[in-house]
Amino acid sequence: MLVTTPNVFYLNIVRKISLIKESIDFFCGSNMVHQYTRRALRRVKRFSENINEEDIGTPEINYETVIKGTTLDVYFYLLRKKSAAGVREIQRSLDLSSPSVSSYHLDKLETLGIVRKNRFGNYEVAKKIDIGALNQFVMIGNYTLPRFFFYAIFVSVLFIGYIIFFLTPPLSTGEVFALIFGIFGVSVCWGETILSWRHKPF
Repeated sequence: MLVTTPNVFYLNIVRKISLIKESIDFFCGSNMVHQYTRRALRRVKRFSENINEEDIGTPEINYETVIKGTTLDVYFYLLRKKSAAGVREIQRSLDLSSPSVSSYHLDKLETLGIVRKNRFGNYEVAKKIDIGALNQFVMIGNYTLPRFFFYAIFVSVLFIGYIIFFLTPPLSTGEVFALIFGIFGVSVCWGETILSWRHKPF
């Protein structure tokens, strides 16, 4: 996503004023038009020179709306491969219609700064982002783990601690129900962790 700098802002305003000036000059043919146009251009230039790029700010990119469909498949392929890949390799692996289609989506990802081209002309992941199925994973250094993994560890530790420190025979009815719910909770968390890992997109 492009950010409008002061120079670009000034050029856009100048272009619009010039078009307006040409239209008015065509119909009126007055020298006064030239005078007002020059004044307007000077004011716009002074105004644009006082604009800081920090004041304009950099808009955040909503990757969910920009990266989807085939572009998302290309990004996931590079994540799975964990190394650089060429245009034709990606086209054959994803069964795309032509290399130009693969090149289009790679250029789109490169423009967003998500992938980069190495000196051999192949593409590799430059930045990992949380999008689509990746929202279910947490990246720690070079490792990517399912979010449910941490929930499963937390619930398991609590459950084991309950058994060791609080569960004493003979078991009461409340303790039996607590044991059943504990086993159920631990099973669900680890089950979701395993499912997320099996269906990981990388």
